[in-house]
Amino acid sequence: MGIFSGEKALCFIALPHHNRFLVPIMEALRERGMHISYFTTAAEGAFEITLNQANLPYRHVLDYAAGETIERTRAAYNELRPVLQEKILSNYVLQSVPVVIQDKVIRSAVENFYCLDRMLEVEKPDLLFALHELNPWGKILGYLSHVHRIPYFTLQEGLYYADIHYYRFHTDYSTACLVWGEDCREILLRAGCGDDKVFPVGNTHIWNAKKEFTNEAVVRETRASLGIAPEQKIILFLMSHSHYQPFDARIFLQWMKARGDAVAVFKWHPVTGKEIVDRALDKMRDHPAIRSVHGTDTYALIGASDVCVTVGNSTTGLEALVFGKPLLEVRLADQDYSFAEQGVAEPAAGFEDIGARCDAILSQGLPESRRDQVKGYLAHNFAYQDGQTMERIVGLVEESLKANGEKERAPLPSPGWASCPCSILLPVSDAPPETLLATLQGIASNISGELFEVVIVNCAAGNETNDIINSLGGDVKIIPGKPDWSYSEACNRAATEAHGKYLVFLKPGLVPETGWLEGLLRAAEEKGDLGVVGGMLLNKNNLLWHIGIAFDVNQGPFSIYRMLPPAFSGAKKRREFGAVEFPFLAARELFYRLGGLNTALCNRFEDIDFCLRVKQTGLRVLYAPESRIIRQAPSWEPNPNQDQINRIHFYSRWTGSLWQDDAVYLQEDGLTHDALSALYRELANRVAHGVSHLGISPGL
Repeated sequence: MGIFSGEKALCFIALPHHNRFLVPIMEALRERGMHISYFTTAAEGAFEITLNQANLPYRHVLDYAAGETIERTRAAYNELRPVLQEKILSNYVLQSVPVVIQDKVIRSAVENFYCLDRMLEVEKPDLLFALHELNPWGKILGYLSHVHRIPYFTLQEGLYYADIHYYRFHTDYSTACLVWGEDCREILLRAGCGDDKVFPVGNTHIWNAKKEFTNEAVVRETRASLGIAPEQKIILFLMSHSHYQPFDARIFLQWMKARGDAVAVFKWHPVTGKEIVDRALDKMRDHPAIRSVHGTDTYALIGASDVCVTVGNSTTGLEALVFGKPLLEVRLADQDYSFAEQGVAEPAAGFEDIGARCDAILSQGLPESRRDQVKGYLAHNFAYQDGQTMERIVGLVEESLKANGEKERAPLPSPGWASCPCSILLPVSDAPPETLLATLQGIASNISGELFEVVIVNCAAGNETNDIINSLGGDVKIIPGKPDWSYSEACNRAATEAHGKYLVFLKPGLVPETGWLEGLLRAAEEKGDLGVVGGMLLNKNNLLWHIGIAFDVNQGPFSIYRMLPPAFSGAKKRREFGAVEFPFLAARELFYRLGGLNTALCNRFEDIDFCLRVKQTGLRVLYAPESRIIRQAPSWEPNPNQDQINRIHFYSRWTGSLWQDDAVYLQEDGLTHDALSALYRELANRVAHGVSHLGISPGL
């Protein structure tokens, strides 16, 4: 059982199809020893019906509506309603919705918020799961997960075919947003979601569903339940949610009659009302070859079908392709996403030509070129098709639990008294030798010798790099390392033999300018409550690479003002940040006391993690612009497998500590997000027109 034993996960269930995504994950975690509790919220559609039908024991948030929670809800509603009422009365569009309905929506949102808040206080879960953040309950859960410091796992609901801006809000608070493949990941990134939080893992259930529902016995059972004989051909219409008018299907009905063995099954979207269905099928209602179903399992229908027809946008089209079914598409007027345009479905104008296209497929099958297109399409939509998605998700959960339960690191052993101002720690891996030489030359040429010692940890395996290290003389201490060490491990080892009052963390490829170390030292000596000092890091084109870390709307760390010129006023003043990246200076005794760098993080986030731990002690993290260094080349980069662990570990470890703050720095510098975007566009324009010297507008 290990780390899962005794840990608790709460899982939010709303609609029936959520069960397909979430329940298999919960069962996999339960098998490993986690305590699983399902819960649902108050809603117009009575979500508890979903859980009752699935025989899932659950909690309801209204179970926590008592005493203080009721008072908090009432007080918040009384505070919020006058504000919203004023907005309603000043807006004609809002006035078109009856106030009684708006009141009900407001009260329900407030009630759910405080009941969920109380539930998390009482239950104290270690993890939260929900399908996604986009609905009101998912967003409330996301915010509260941050407040209560609970890692929050969300999933891809289906094929993403809405306006791309709709998907912007998928990763505001999610610790890990689990998606099927690269297609969804690309959509989320274009929408503005956080790349670090998106994990392509495959689909939790579709491959098992294909195996189950294409089984001959299950197909026979499905056909029998619909009154369809084994020899008859099923044309399955997968209906999107739309306000259909009566279908004129005379040509299609004539085709079915002439063929004699075809049956049309209409599977309706779960939220399509009976009145819409009745209106659409008004002229087909009593036809013996027509079946209209709402509750029958979609996968059972796809498994039993011979040809599938999507009408409008629907994830079921993708699922039909997974099942290996030929696909036709009737494109509706407001439909942007098209399977036919993707080259994986036959376009059909409507009932007038569906029959002919079905005939061609039933008699000739699909051409090999179409099968190849479908294969490529599925590969882009599913990162994995190996049935191991659950194992990947369990692995991410395991890493999250490790990070969330991470104890304070034991102090590092001190080598004794300080004999010089600074120890420059320089772990060396197998980066190109010229990057190491550039860094060593910068140290020798631009730093006064009495200020420092250099401690090199040799983790290189290549002969060229080893030859350079072995040729070094002067005040350089060389410690043997291992090629599989991370930068954190190498720095922690170097620190145990460092004799500077301060430790300075450097990497090959970073080249100090004159005054770089002096600037860090001056700032550290002037301010007694400093824990970390970083300087201005420029790229080899003399543009800003790093001055400090801000947190964006996805609660993700990023280097603010990257690629602006160093003359930008916001880069010219000392200021505090939540974190800085390497290279930076830290007091040696503080580093020992905090247990050094976090070795669970491999070549990414370890600098930000250390700064956040420093901030927890009450000390400050400062940016000193007088200290300048050039980034000529990268080194100590993570590989993709390492970085996946880095990402889930970092965001789980610091859930609730990372809040958006980039607007604070922009405001201090007289900017807004729009003004900053305009500044970047202006600079890009100048580069495009060959301007060699990049200045900035007066006042900025």
